[in-house]
Amino acid sequence: MITESYEPVRVTAGAASTAASLARFRLGDRPLVIRDSAVEPVGLMIPPGAVDLSVEAAAGDMHLIPALLAAGRRATSVVALGGGSTLDAAKIVRMFLAAPGLAAPVRALAERSGFVRIPALVAARSAELPLLAIPTTLGTGAEVSSVACQVTPWGRRLLAGAHLRPDHAVLDPVHTSTLPWALQMEGLLEVILRVLAPLIGSPPSLAADHDARAIVTGAVALAESLRAGYLGAEERLLAAQLSAASHRSWALVGRESYAAKHWYLANELSWVTDTRKIPATIAVLPAIWGRVAEGDDRWGFPERLALAWSWVRGAIPTLPTDVRDGLPALFERWGLRAIDAPRTAQLHEAALRVHESWGGSLPALGRIGVAEIHEVFAESFPTALALPIEHREEVKAK
Repeated sequence: MITESYEPVRVTAGAASTAASLARFRLGDRPLVIRDSAVEPVGLMIPPGAVDLSVEAAAGDMHLIPALLAAGRRATSVVALGGGSTLDAAKIVRMFLAAPGLAAPVRALAERSGFVRIPALVAARSAELPLLAIPTTLGTGAEVSSVACQVTPWGRRLLAGAHLRPDHAVLDPVHTSTLPWALQMEGLLEVILRVLAPLIGSPPSLAADHDARAIVTGAVALAESLRAGYLGAEERLLAAQLSAASHRSWALVGRESYAAKHWYLANELSWVTDTRKIPATIAVLPAIWGRVAEGDDRWGFPERLALAWSWVRGAIPTLPTDVRDGLPALFERWGLRAIDAPRTAQLHEAALRVHESWGGSLPALGRIGVAEIHEVFAESFPTALALPIEHREEVKAK
């Protein structure tokens, strides 16, 4: 198999790297600054002439992108400071500002599928509207990735394309100094799952497996340090670097495109319940990995899961050998909490949404029926009564 790796984002990492990066970044005379309203802009000197916008990106407002586009029409650059939702919004805004013709095809594709690949014909990155991304959370790696989530009338869609990749990223530990303990732990889990889920659903690859193991080992060690107390500036910087590496290293190169099956279920479940994606992931992952362990290769390969779990147990040997017991024990050990049990109607809607957006004739979950998706949800929330699914229904857009 022939593989290629191409990650042109310039990453500057270290204490005080924000000011140093801004000083040499090509801002132009009208930079568009998009920053999370919940975060103090420490070290971010807003340049004269900037359009400075404080946003609540995590609120999931589908009107946010149009408002940012209107404010940024004459922007000469884009600077984003915030968590994954804020950075995603900035990436999408830069894409549409640089290539306005993308708006119509992206909308048309988003209506039909949960995954939207930006048309290659117009996906060349614009050198005239550079994007500087500064994360204030751990785990998403949005500052270096070529994907972004957009809230649409049909749900949260995953966009992918070269236009979405920032030009410059800054990993400055000052911006994660006030990040709550629970969100730091969730961020480390997100890094681990980003490399393990594709590994479990893909054949062996020496280079990819090597880098995946290094990232997982490092993230597990940091989680254990966090469990014992807190992460200092250097440790938070390492966590941010591992997060970026989960996108930039060989760990994902050559993996199956839709191997991370849990993501699709967690995305729709969090949408229906209006909760965060990692707690939704924590809820459904044991049922999905349990199916892998039992030999259902539609969700992943059991021998690959065994390998992945051996890496985690290598750092924490007291965990149960069987991942079906070990995964809940790991979540308990790290203080990770799943979402509360949804109402039965919500589980029913989430299962239908998963099938509508990712299953059927679509490749991500094409081999997995809606009833089987509902079984995963029902197993994940045993206190909720499962509604029988006899036929496909239209899901009302939220």
